[in-house]
Amino acid sequence: MNNKLNLEIGTKFGKWEITSDRTQKISNITNWICSCECGHEQFVPLNNLMNGSSTQCNSCGHIESGKKRRKGYELISGDMWSQIKRKAKKKEILFDLRIEEAWNVYKSQNNVCALSSFEISLSGYPYNKEKTNAVLCLIDMDLGYTKDNIIWCDNDIAKMKGDMSLNRFLFLIDELK
Repeated sequence: MNNKLNLEIGTKFGKWEITSDRTQKISNITNWICSCECGHEQFVPLNNLMNGSSTQCNSCGHIESGKKRRKGYELISGDMWSQIKRKAKKKEILFDLRIEEAWNVYKSQNNVCALSSFEISLSGYPYNKEKTNAVLCLIDMDLGYTKDNIIWCDNDIAKMKGDMSLNRFLFLIDELK
């Protein structure tokens, strides 16, 4: 045990925790056995622990940097959000909607399509198109993407609705009955 620093088992440095008083000298640098919060264990140079240049294992570091780069919100991926915005721009539809507002509408629908009783899901991070069966739909095409003019729908229902208004779509459904 290093008496100068009084390092003990259980001392934490970021996500690292010293798990043994056994050390290893490599190129005259003392390395301590540390365990990351994720469970990964390895020797970590003492100077890296002390100066904060090592606060977690590489795996946790990659996950964290991926989350920082991610432009999404909750389960709405950045890719999905960008696609919705591109579609609106291409069709020259007003887009005055924040991703947080779209998420709040999704939550308020309790994972259910607004036009059917079908369960819908967004896969989140990392984005997985196979697990996502929900799409953001407009109630009235003329009003554009605003928080009071959107609903989340099952993909197949949204394809049937197409670009028609919600009222027109519901009228046609009633006519078929």
